[in-house]
Amino acid sequence: MFKDPARNFDGKTLEGDHSEARSRGGRKADRLMHSTCNRQRGDGSKDELRPALTGVWPPPSPAAAVATVALTGPPEPRAHVLDWG
Repeated sequence: MFKDPARNFDGKTLEGDHSEARSRGGRKADRLMHSTCNRQRGDGSKDELRPALTGVWPPPSPAAAVATVALTGPPEPRAHVLDWG
């Protein structure tokens, strides 16, 4: 993790994270996280699914991750759709 946003994997600044979510009464941000990680964490109710524990990135989605489409010509750059659910 870097102070300079350009050096972080998501190109964003670090954010303060509340280990006890504000929605559950937490008042103080007590650690720093990458912006993307902090926003994906949400209220922390799904922390057991985080990539550091599962070893899987992106986190599995309940829906199919890739929707297949019938191609009638050369493939387009975005020939599939990712569901980040």
